Amino acid sequence: MATEAQARAVETVHTPREIWPEALELPCQLSVAFEVPHFTIRDLLSLRVNSLVDTKRREGAHVPVIVNAVMVAWAEFDVIDGRLAVRMTEMV
Repeated sequence: MATEAQARAVETVHTPREIWPEALELPCQLSVAFEVPHFTIRDLLSLRVNSLVDTKRREGAHVPVIVNAVMVAWAEFDVIDGRLAVRMTEMV
């Protein structure tokens, strides 16, 4: 037979569907990461406004998408209406 405390605990359990409306507005940090091979401190110190850094990545190369320090997808960079965009290609 369940105790009163156990009965209250069962009543407060939410299904995932009930929790989502509250969770949908929580902030998170999304990052798209890529390495720049052979980048040195000299390269870092020479960066100025309008500097370009050659990533040595070919167009369409996949880059990891990270949300709150967890990799969640692979993506590739794209240009849409003159703006740099990230196109998700695979969810992990």
